[in-house]
Amino acid sequence: MNNIKFTVIIPLYNKASHILRTLKSVAWQKYPATEIIVVDDGSTDEGVLLIEQANIANVRLIKQQNQGVSAARNTGIKAASCDYIAFLDADDQWLPLYLDEISGLIHRFPRAEFFGTCYQIVEAQDNYVDAKINMLPADPKGILLDDYFDIASRGDLPFTMSSITIKRALFNKIGMFPVGEPIGEDQDFFCRAALHTAIAYSVNIHSLYHKDAQNQASRDNVPTEECAFSIRVSAKAQLLKDDVKMKTSMLRYSAAHLCHLAKLNILNGRFSQGRKLLADPRCKLKPKHLLALYGFSWFKQLQRNVTNLVY
Repeated sequence: MNNIKFTVIIPLYNKASHILRTLKSVAWQKYPATEIIVVDDGSTDEGVLLIEQANIANVRLIKQQNQGVSAARNTGIKAASCDYIAFLDADDQWLPLYLDEISGLIHRFPRAEFFGTCYQIVEAQDNYVDAKINMLPADPKGILLDDYFDIASRGDLPFTMSSITIKRALFNKIGMFPVGEPIGEDQDFFCRAALHTAIAYSVNIHSLYHKDAQNQASRDNVPTEECAFSIRVSAKAQLLKDDVKMKTSMLRYSAAHLCHLAKLNILNGRFSQGRKLLADPRCKLKPKHLLALYGFSWFKQLQRNVTNLVY
């Protein structure tokens, strides 16, 4: 399996307190990466200096003015030399067998162009929490996900940006990451990929997603309106006339996003915004979310006032 070569792309913006831990997790891989590209997106802290002083093998540093994480990832993709591109955020980690697991998926599922693994969430005070992924028990050697939208709409996403690897050819087919969308740019790519290629997946944990890291956009800048990726998914779902199952999964996926935004807005005291998001007819596809946030009477009223989205 040593003929597979990986480029690792790490977008960096003010993560000096984490970047060396992240780079070491790549350096410690059993299956070595061919190249590691760190794209500094206009950091103002000492992260770049730490990288330059660390002298880690195969690390290539690219500097650009601040343009956002999507632009940084796209810069790395354009500069990559390998056929398989693995992504790792600057505050996350890989466990030592991540690339080894991905290489196994590539050989077992040659028609796939998207590869991912399960992950564990690291919360404050180093509290390790398993992701709540709604899947039946699966072959530990890997599977093909039959419906990404269904799985992702019923629990946590099956993978994060730090647990996916993409075959370069897929970018030529569906494009790269959307620039100018600070929230949900990763899910936009996941959705487009899920509609164009088989997704090979390992249920084994090989990545650590650090929610305790500072300046996470999803925590510091909670949107008050539906994100662009969800709007696009819903629009595509409405075009599906014959595949009711896929249409329902895609609409439930966007509903899960709306309910999540509503919850975040409510927690931040924006009750009117939360109620507005939950009033969207798609949210009836997530009844447990509605019952938990607003109670039985409000949910029954919503059911009476909306039309059926699926049939």
